[in-house]
Amino acid sequence: MAKTAAAATTILDIAELPFADLLLLHSPETPSDDPRRRRVLDAVATELGRGGSGLLAIAGVPRVAALRRRLLPLSRRLALMDHPTRSQILKKHGLGSDVPLKKLDRSVSSFSQLLRHSGELALLELVTTESINNNGFVSLGKIQDFYGSEEGNGDDDMENLGELVKELGLYMMELGILIARACDIVIDGGQLEQSITDFGTAKARLIHYHSELDNIIIREKENRANRKCSAKKGAVKPYQLGSQRRSGSLCPCGTKSEDGTPLMTIKENDSKDTSVQDHAAEISLSNLWQEWHYDYGILTVLTAPLFLRASEGEKCLSNQEHHNPDGHTHLQLCNGRNIFSVRCSPESFIVQVGEAADILSRGKLKSTLHAVSRPLSSTDISRETFVVFLQPSWEKTLSYSGYSLDIEEQSSHNNKTSIVNNGSAGSCDEDVRMQEILKKIPPLSSRLREGMSFAEFSRQTTKQYYGGGGVQQNN
Repeated sequence: MAKTAAAATTILDIAELPFADLLLLHSPETPSDDPRRRRVLDAVATELGRGGSGLLAIAGVPRVAALRRRLLPLSRRLALMDHPTRSQILKKHGLGSDVPLKKLDRSVSSFSQLLRHSGELALLELVTTESINNNGFVSLGKIQDFYGSEEGNGDDDMENLGELVKELGLYMMELGILIARACDIVIDGGQLEQSITDFGTAKARLIHYHSELDNIIIREKENRANRKCSAKKGAVKPYQLGSQRRSGSLCPCGTKSEDGTPLMTIKENDSKDTSVQDHAAEISLSNLWQEWHYDYGILTVLTAPLFLRASEGEKCLSNQEHHNPDGHTHLQLCNGRNIFSVRCSPESFIVQVGEAADILSRGKLKSTLHAVSRPLSSTDISRETFVVFLQPSWEKTLSYSGYSLDIEEQSSHNNKTSIVNNGSAGSCDEDVRMQEILKKIPPLSSRLREGMSFAEFSRQTTKQYYGGGGVQQNN
């Protein structure tokens, strides 16, 4: 087998803001010269502005750990289900999909739902300055009354799928609105928050990035189903896998066994990956879970990913939580001529800037060119994440008067950037790498015209990425 092309990258620890500081920024009692308020504004300007990464992490957000742990493992279970069963579950919980789930060799499974926000920021009503301790973290006392218990009720969380998606999704939507308000202050008179709240709707996606083992399981399940139909044998229980690839009966979906015992076991892997030294890492250049692209909305809010490794037990194949393989999230950022591997704490949210924010801010904010790479260290690790995309209304006019469309030609030697290059690759290699990446990105100038609506911009972007003749039409 040919060796996968790889490249050295720099680990990027995203700048992190305490959630409590973000709340202070929006409190009318907070003086404009408050040092914590100024620190938030400086971080937003530095990290989301032209010289920054376009990424920012928010830490200490109430309930994120519990909701994340309950929702993210469901993604793999859904991905490995037989199609009829999965369709019934998605319909029951009001979810759909924007990927072909019948495609056996797909690398990504995605389950989506539209979120509608009421316009009331519940967090601002519930969390007061008295709730914030001296360390900058939020006391959960008042929040518990509104959100209920942090832990599940012990039942199978697949029964709570729709509620979990909505609860965590609206929570993340509010976080994006708060960041948009901070951006508006920084860019002096911006319209990001108003654009998001006027539309009041966002798309949430629960995403499973397949391991190689996942695709083997899917193919074997399909083969078993075909053999069953042709031979007209007795009934086969829907989540059993007849493969003899490993000993015993494999039950990779994490459902319940015949006696009702949960097969999904999530354990914390305490072993630290030693492949990352001195903030350097290797990533695959050709074997990507998701190709290089810009998000075309205003802001994207993501949970930190969960990595699952198939673990063989005595009777079944279960899932074990795995420490970030290769020492990072496998979210890749291209900044100038450099590629960075993003790292953040597992209980934080990541906020990244989309092209609509870049345009509406007249280039004061920086959209993020990014991809998702597969681990080099293992083929049996999958990646789970939950993402909320915030956008303006479809009728919103995108005007770029006074703004350069050549965002792909940003200076790669901006001394003011908050990202530091470790010089691990020579300039010739960097140039070749950047040329290969940009071949996969349709130029903004070809997708945007003065006075174009966001709906038209969205259609053009999707067409030029993935439509007939698009630069990534086969992805």
